[in-house]
Amino acid sequence: MFHYEFNFGWNMKRLNLGLHIVNTLLLWRLLVWLEFGSYRRLSLLTASLFAVHPVHVEAVSGIVSRADLMFALIYLISMMITVNYYYKKYLCSLTILLLSSVGVLFKETSVCIPLACIALEYTRRQWFKLTVLQQCKKLLNSRSVIYIICMILLITWRFWLNNFETPHFQQADNPIAHADSLKTRTLSQNYLYAKNIYILLEPSQLSFDWAFECIPLVKSIRDIRLLPVLTLYMFLFYAVRNHRENFLITFSLSLFVVPYLPAAGILKVGFVIAERVLYVPSMGFSFGVAIGYLKLLRVAQLRILKNTLKICLAMLMISHILRCRERAIEWLKEETLFASALTVCPNNAKVHYNIARLAQSDTKNYSKAFYHYHEAIKLYPRYEAALMNLGNLYREIGNLNSAEKYLQKAVEVAPNFATAWMNLGIVQATARHHEKALVSYQKALFYRPNYANCFYNIGNMYVEGKQYNKALSYWKQAVLLKPQLAKAWTNILTLLDSLSLFEEALNVSEEALKLHRNNSAILLVRANVLGKLARYEEAETLYKLIIVQEPSNYLCHTNLGVLYHRWNKLPLAIAQYRRAISSDSRKAITAKENLSKLISKLS
Repeated sequence: MFHYEFNFGWNMKRLNLGLHIVNTLLLWRLLVWLEFGSYRRLSLLTASLFAVHPVHVEAVSGIVSRADLMFALIYLISMMITVNYYYKKYLCSLTILLLSSVGVLFKETSVCIPLACIALEYTRRQWFKLTVLQQCKKLLNSRSVIYIICMILLITWRFWLNNFETPHFQQADNPIAHADSLKTRTLSQNYLYAKNIYILLEPSQLSFDWAFECIPLVKSIRDIRLLPVLTLYMFLFYAVRNHRENFLITFSLSLFVVPYLPAAGILKVGFVIAERVLYVPSMGFSFGVAIGYLKLLRVAQLRILKNTLKICLAMLMISHILRCRERAIEWLKEETLFASALTVCPNNAKVHYNIARLAQSDTKNYSKAFYHYHEAIKLYPRYEAALMNLGNLYREIGNLNSAEKYLQKAVEVAPNFATAWMNLGIVQATARHHEKALVSYQKALFYRPNYANCFYNIGNMYVEGKQYNKALSYWKQAVLLKPQLAKAWTNILTLLDSLSLFEEALNVSEEALKLHRNNSAILLVRANVLGKLARYEEAETLYKLIIVQEPSNYLCHTNLGVLYHRWNKLPLAIAQYRRAISSDSRKAITAKENLSKLISKLS
């Protein structure tokens, strides 16, 4: 299984890396076709900066970011078709609109592709140098009007797919979008624009998540963080005011702004900052940096200044390559990814939650898990997932009172949280509070009627109360809803075995093994039943099959010893009892007792 997941991860990243290389080459080719006159190295320099920017590591390393890579591919192809619009114009327009429609299936931001094509025509043909009336005539041509209409239709279609409802995001996912006052939302959103530019300028501080309190809200106009926002708008004002003389800067801004518009906070989105969203806009950023470098190189009179600029560029490229490598290594493992995020966003409750979850499930480092769960809840007291997992962690160490306390808080924060209700029921059932547990289970089923795991746990509760028929009924409902729930099949078979319903147990085990062919627990119960029916050869075959899979399965060795004992193959029985004891001497109590009795009998 590990081998499969490992190969899948690498194959996914290879494909993503291949898409990134293709996008880089397409960007280079697009800029070559645009023919920027004396700036012959502009295309190569822009593509090089784009290729090695560390912010793209998330897009290449994450499966979710495949959508951004595909959007970039379709975006660049559409732009290249626009540049070569002179031949078969109607076919080119239709192709661009079809590509935009396909792009929306990958990424909603593809709705901006027609607008980007219009902006490309506007800037590269330098229509902005015309009078306002002439610009309007140029922009309001039939092709542009069709593009705008189709873009509106694409947006409408996308909303229709979602029943014209905006997606529901929790406040913690994007605190800015849920801010109480318009002033706070406006100031904070504008600060995000500057923050995104800063991440592109200085990509040493990267995080897989920027939610919760990672970026505190800007509530006052006197907040010092608004200084870079003011600087940004001063630059934009200068660029717009002098757009006739600064064609390349105008083109750079259009490359950056248009694909960023859907994530600019105009509509509510489920993130504060997402590095993958900067993948396409960074083309415009790289273009702007390349322009700045080449202009500085051109105005530098002294040779030493030119050499200094070249050295600075080389150092920038090398530092970006090294940062890409470092970031790619961080993305190899969840542990390093979460640890890197903690250094950037120590106030992000989700980062603490993920570190705790990993420590709880993978490394079993409970002290670390406790610390980070408590930190997550301290930072965000209404974090229902952290409250639930902390409750589950307390249950694992046997502290049922604390477990119930935190699970109760989780369902108070999120009353429709079915998983938390189920886990609360498990804790209450473990504490023998069966009536309270049943109420919690029923709440879980109310919010999620087809919750197979909940039916399974209700069955567990009833079997403890020796209500076997009810237990069987709930377990059967669990496997009906979720046939892959192997532990429910095992419990059904174990109960049928204990009730001496051997024929029914064999029939059920045949059905279970169709879905779970090599499940050792199911095979073990079937082998036990066959042994009790004196079908020794069949039982022996199954026991040996389990031992091949799990050589140290003490229970299988014990039961095989019992089988040989019944079969009167006493030397083999002794050998299996001894193997059971050597596999796990602490748990193999039955094997020890049977071996002692057998040896006494033989002596």
